[in-house]
Amino acid sequence: MAEKGNSRKRKKKKRKCRKLLVSTAAFFTAAVVTIFCVYYVYYETDYFNIAQINVYGNNIYNKDYIIEKSEIELGSKIFSIDRPEVSQNIENEVYVETARVVYELPNTIRIEVEKREEKYQVLYNNEYIVTDKDGITLKTTKEKNDLLTIESLTPVIYNIGENMEFEGTDNVKSIFDTIEYLNSEFGSDTIKGITVDKYNSALVDTEYGTIIKISLDEDVKYQIIFAMKIINERLNNNLTVSAGFLDFTKGDSPVYIEDFEMEDYNE
Repeated sequence: MAEKGNSRKRKKKKRKCRKLLVSTAAFFTAAVVTIFCVYYVYYETDYFNIAQINVYGNNIYNKDYIIEKSEIELGSKIFSIDRPEVSQNIENEVYVETARVVYELPNTIRIEVEKREEKYQVLYNNEYIVTDKDGITLKTTKEKNDLLTIESLTPVIYNIGENMEFEGTDNVKSIFDTIEYLNSEFGSDTIKGITVDKYNSALVDTEYGTIIKISLDEDVKYQIIFAMKIINERLNNNLTVSAGFLDFTKGDSPVYIEDFEMEDYNE
C-alpha cells in the first residue's frame, strides 16, 4: 500500500512539473513574441516617428524658434530624443528659465517653457541693466522703464544670461532676496528704490521717506523687520520719518538720523 501511495505522489509531482514547464515555455514564447512585435512596430513602422512638437508657456520666442533650438527633427524616433539635452538647449536662451520635455505617445513631443520675467533694472554708468528676480542679466538699455530701479555706488560686472556681480559684495543674491522679501511681506509699494553700497551694504528707500542701510553680511530679514518696527513706532508717536536714515551697519543697535540728506552721503 505504501508503494502505491508513493507512486501516486510521484505521478502528481511529474504532472506539476510538466504544467510548470508548459507555463514557463508559454511565458517565454509570449515574451519573445511581444518583444518582436514591439521591435517591429518601433523600428519598421512610422508609428513612433515624431509627427508633432507642441510648445507651451512661451510668449517670448517664436514657436518655430524654440523648436529649432530644441534640435528635434520631425520623423525621428520618439525615444531617441535625449530630453535633458533638449531642455539644456532651450534653457541656453536668455529669457528661458526652465524647459520641460515630455513624451506624448505615440508620436508627439511636448515642450513646457517657463520664461524669465523682467523684474528690476540696475542703473550703472548711465545704462540700465534689466534683470529677473534672481539677478540674471536679460538685456541692457539706455531707456528707463517702469521696473524697480537698483542703483550702484560700486562697479557692476555683468554678462547677458548670467548673474550680475557688484564689486565688494560677497552675496549678491541677498540683494535680490531683500527686495523679494520686502515686496512679499510689506507690499510692492514699500520700496521706492535700492542702492548697492560699498562694503557689503545696501540702502533701501522706503515709501515713508526713511532710508534703511542694511548689512548684507547679517540677517537681512531681521534688519528689515526691525526697521519697519522702528518706522511704525515713530509714526504712532507722531515723530517724523520722511527724511530719516536708519543705519544697521554701525554696531549691534541701529542708529536713526533725522533730516538726512542723500547728497551729503554720496559725497
